Amino acid sequence: MDSNLTVEEIMALMVVKFECYASKGSGDKNTLCTDELYGMATTEFPTLCTSAKKDEIIMEIIGKMDANNDKRVTFDEFMSFSSSLASVIRDILKE
Repeated sequence: MDSNLTVEEIMALMVVKFECYASKGSGDKNTLCTDELYGMATTEFPTLCTSAKKDEIIMEIIGKMDANNDKRVTFDEFMSFSSSLASVIRDILKE
């Protein structure tokens, strides 16, 4: 991992990644459907994918994040999702 990246650069990359995945399906750069989010999580979080519980973990986080059950995830919800995944990945790396 490149530890020379600034936090600002990492955040900018999160914005770019969100918009990239959001525009793949519906073309709406403002939201991700849960299928797009699941696909992104399994592609972009390889450490998480080493866990035998990855499907369970991802679906639980998506369920909590999509509180209104509209099957759409805004950028704010995406950042919440990313924060939850970061905590899980930190735990996996400690093992």
